[in-house]
Amino acid sequence: MKKIFTVLMSLLITSSLVVGCNSSDKKEEEKVTEPISVNVGAPDGLPAIAIAKLEQENPEVKEGYKVKYTLEATSDALSTDVMKESLDIAIVPSNMAAIAYNKTSNYQIAGTVGMGSFYLVSSDEDVTGLDSSLQGKEVGNIGKGLTPDITVQALLKEQNVDSSSIKFNYSNEASDLVSLLATKKITTGIVPEPALSGLLTKNPDLKVICGVNDTWKDVFKNENGYPQSTLIVKSSFAKENSEFVKSFIKTLDENIKYTNENPKEAGEFAVKFGVNVKAPLLVKAIDRTNLKFIAIDNCKDDYTNYYNSLFSFNPKVLGGKVPDENIYYIEK
Repeated sequence: MKKIFTVLMSLLITSSLVVGCNSSDKKEEEKVTEPISVNVGAPDGLPAIAIAKLEQENPEVKEGYKVKYTLEATSDALSTDVMKESLDIAIVPSNMAAIAYNKTSNYQIAGTVGMGSFYLVSSDEDVTGLDSSLQGKEVGNIGKGLTPDITVQALLKEQNVDSSSIKFNYSNEASDLVSLLATKKITTGIVPEPALSGLLTKNPDLKVICGVNDTWKDVFKNENGYPQSTLIVKSSFAKENSEFVKSFIKTLDENIKYTNENPKEAGEFAVKFGVNVKAPLLVKAIDRTNLKFIAIDNCKDDYTNYYNSLFSFNPKVLGGKVPDENIYYIEK
């Protein structure tokens, strides 16, 4: 009887151990966590070209994270995403970075992705720069009262050029301005890349007179020019995921370097991403795009100067005020 009891107890203990192991295995399986989703957005154009290769290849930025890249057709659509705080990281126009900070207090600037990429072009031999040589001329530009316009106005004001003596012809989109210049309805305009490279093939009489960014460097005596595209990070996300943000910035920097060194391949990645650019055009445009990542530690003064200039003309383009120092995201 004792023997039978001993055998039964042994079986019971063995069964308990098996069940316990199975239970433990199940708990271990349950502990496997889903990767953290990261939403990254950019508007069509140069900012999207900066992340096109990343979107196509989607490399692992850091273990435990899954990145989703979104291309928005317009800056307005991107602005909506940012104001809803649905993006963890985004490349936005620099004034939008200020608005996002002023309105949500939950986005900070990690650095610039590109300095100014607008250029003065003309077939008029009397036009020599963004200066008094424009007086009495008709000049095409985009975005009346917005940053492309204010940037030029600030340069003219700093040089004591009366902008009222210049007849500005404003278009809503770069494509509309390109059409005016290509058909020779106007002879002078301020055009962004990569639209500029396409324009020059349509009207060979046009010459690139100067870059707005180069003029900004000369007039305001700063090293980099003015920040056109800005990398912003959601503060609440960065606080909990600082190591990922650090890795992403490094990955983005490397990707932008690749884009500059391999414009043909980068153009192909951009087309696949859905960017409105012809791949061969980027080869011609790349040297004038000024795509370059500069960490905020190295370009704070550029933003201070630029934001003060924008504010003096139209406070609304910054969300009503010049952002304070807390807008800058400093890696820890």
